[in-house]
Amino acid sequence: MVATTTVTTNGLSIKVADSDFTLVSILSDLDMRTGTPVGSEEWLKGFGTTYPGGSDMSTFSASNTDGAAEGSLRMVTITANVVQAATVEPLLFSVGASKIVGILGAVGKLAAKDVTVYSTETGLVGANDTVAPLATTGALPCLVIDSEGANNVIQVTVLLLN
Repeated sequence: MVATTTVTTNGLSIKVADSDFTLVSILSDLDMRTGTPVGSEEWLKGFGTTYPGGSDMSTFSASNTDGAAEGSLRMVTITANVVQAATVEPLLFSVGASKIVGILGAVGKLAAKDVTVYSTETGLVGANDTVAPLATTGALPCLVIDSEGANNVIQVTVLLLN
């Protein structure tokens, strides 16, 4: 039996095996369409009574009352401690992401130790919290992270499609 942890922020869930990753956290989550953090609705407020360019729009107050934008690219930065020097299980996006569009960068804390990160779209979530996620035989996006050193705190930034 393998214990698992699921971290959820703004509708994005990441599931990991505790034997491979600890201290998993989503550091930033930006909606690439609005340029704001996912979950923020500040961009919906509009411009008030002054239209850009100086026209008085006292009878018109720009706003969007349809609610938050649906679906887009997200730029997500994740940090995690890679427990083992050779990771077996992936960091799996179980909810909120349909595809990893690209890996923008990855860095590890340990000096002179390589970190390799690649993505697959074949991740499989375990049947319950005692079954570790897998990088194969499924259809979920996941990151496979291999660290040359144990207990290496890594940061990885990815573009995700909702």
